[in-house]
Amino acid sequence: MEQVGFFGPIDKKDLLLNIGRILTEFGKKVLIIDGTYLQRLRYVVPKIGEGQSVTYISEYCGIDVAVGFMNARGIMQYLGTNDLPYDYIFIDTDNIQTFNSYGLAFMKKLFFVTSYDRYEVGKAKEVFSFFQQPITMRRVIISSDTSKEQQEALNREYDELPNIKFENQDIVFADTNQDREFTLENQLTKSISYKHYTNGYKDDLEYITATIAEGNVDQTFIKRIIKQS
Repeated sequence: MEQVGFFGPIDKKDLLLNIGRILTEFGKKVLIIDGTYLQRLRYVVPKIGEGQSVTYISEYCGIDVAVGFMNARGIMQYLGTNDLPYDYIFIDTDNIQTFNSYGLAFMKKLFFVTSYDRYEVGKAKEVFSFFQQPITMRRVIISSDTSKEQQEALNREYDELPNIKFENQDIVFADTNQDREFTLENQLTKSISYKHYTNGYKDDLEYITATIAEGNVDQTFIKRIIKQS
């Protein structure tokens, strides 16, 4: 089982669903945990069956999605097991509580997902200020147009936080109007397809998936799945 952390106030649900869907095509069992304040996945992946429980696990396009849980123990109790039967577990968080309760600081693969939006930068810095130990993350910048000047300005925003370090190479993710429109189409049809995304988005999706599945999935096959789906 490999746990991968995704931190940041930006909406990450569709990115994680897109990555997770690729991995399921390789027969991998994937769980996405929504540990954010807004719990957007609650409205994309509603509970199946009766009852009004605020914590549940539901299936979406072959991916299991956990909503409302504060820690992994709660998920194991829900499943009635002492282990989580998944190949990959993605934890999506935007707050210090679930960042700590799911142990993101100790994960080998930890991504900070952001854009240049002032709210997202400011909110992330606010959470970062609570970190008591040095943490290294891989930064994912979601933007339609990224310049060297913008990246340098973003770096300066975090220079004053001594406990936060970023790996040298950012992952810059495409965010065009076409990509956003096709994401909405996927939501409306309750499906995960990649055919109408821009080539830039597909390339970025291939790269980040290969980074997460390093050593377990051949990147050539990742490209093929994205092209065919």
